[in-house]
Amino acid sequence: MRDGAVTLDFYTYSTPEFRYLASRVIPAFEKTHPGIKVRINEGFGELYDGKLLTLIAGKVAPDVFHVVQSNFPSYAAKNICLPLDELAANDKSFDISTLYPLLGDAMRYDGKLLGLPSDFSPIVMAYNVELFDRMNVPYPKPDWTWADFLATCHALTKDTDGDGKIDTWGCTNQPQYNRWPAWVWMNGGDIFNADVTRCVMDSPQAIGGFEFYTGLSLTEKVAPRPNLLEPYLYQALFASGRVGMIAESRYIYKRFLRLRKLDFKWDLAPMPRGPAGQFTTYIWGGNCVFRGTKHPKEAWQFVKYLTGPQGAEVTLDAGNALPPLRSAAEAEIARPRDGNVPKHDRYFVDAIAYGRVAPFPRQYPELMSAMTGLHESFLGEKLGTPEEACVKFTKKVNAFLDAGVF
Repeated sequence: MRDGAVTLDFYTYSTPEFRYLASRVIPAFEKTHPGIKVRINEGFGELYDGKLLTLIAGKVAPDVFHVVQSNFPSYAAKNICLPLDELAANDKSFDISTLYPLLGDAMRYDGKLLGLPSDFSPIVMAYNVELFDRMNVPYPKPDWTWADFLATCHALTKDTDGDGKIDTWGCTNQPQYNRWPAWVWMNGGDIFNADVTRCVMDSPQAIGGFEFYTGLSLTEKVAPRPNLLEPYLYQALFASGRVGMIAESRYIYKRFLRLRKLDFKWDLAPMPRGPAGQFTTYIWGGNCVFRGTKHPKEAWQFVKYLTGPQGAEVTLDAGNALPPLRSAAEAEIARPRDGNVPKHDRYFVDAIAYGRVAPFPRQYPELMSAMTGLHESFLGEKLGTPEEACVKFTKKVNAFLDAGVF
């Protein structure tokens, strides 16, 4: 304690938006909760999880820590997170139904509420309006299909100076787990079964969806080959005007509206509809309370604050996509604080209806290791065809699921 107050340690990511959020939300929280102080601790990139586990092993665990969709299942399975059901039920000022249901459900594990979401965004399609106009290509329509999407990509892929090299590409097909699963789902496939106990990426439907997505660069040649060493190069290609379309989240506003305002007009479109329907993926973050905290009630107040109206305001100011509070997200879409947002900004909230969270088993490191072969298949057949990659991936994942490695 300090000055008679309870001190909470809050562990979060060391990035500009999270630092901005902390600089704003912590003083505001402390002002309205004078009996609680919050002390920040930060983790960097790939070292984030290692540092958190070290803090827990060293018995200096934070009271509250930030998670994302990829590492949450691992922490939940390790029994690190405090169940919040009772605290939530006894708090008359909290109503989980005010949040988008999929996000509240995303932070449940074995039926228990183990955290509250803080920010999110579905993935939609961003496109360069001026490039479409220059090449006389129709804009994507709300009900467009895979065939429409592919035809649009071909119409935009051009050697404009006649030197035998492509100057403008139709799209990109970056090998990220918050991108490619949508194409598997749109073809009727899946990555895991319903309870994430078996990998099913070797089904014909899953392979077909993955082949369509990798084929954008491998066979159709309407997308540049992804650069595995520079996973965000596709954003730079879009910003330079060399790519017509990229699948993106609202987190990109931080870059395209603040850090580097694009010098061309751009807009948004829904994801195209595949043979089995329309799907997209989510990116989300949230906050958990450490199971061993000495201050569960105070930690709950802080987590609730981060998710509530005050936290939503700071999240939006920080450019950290959308808040999980439906009223705040809808108000932002109706009256965006940045007047330069694309015309069809609403497609982000419309995508909630057809979005799914990419599933993660509790063996997060093993999954990422097994996924290496999938990502390498984007580079060409010398490293294995997409079908071979799907089959090998399925065998590797089911091997560690069967072994119970954790």
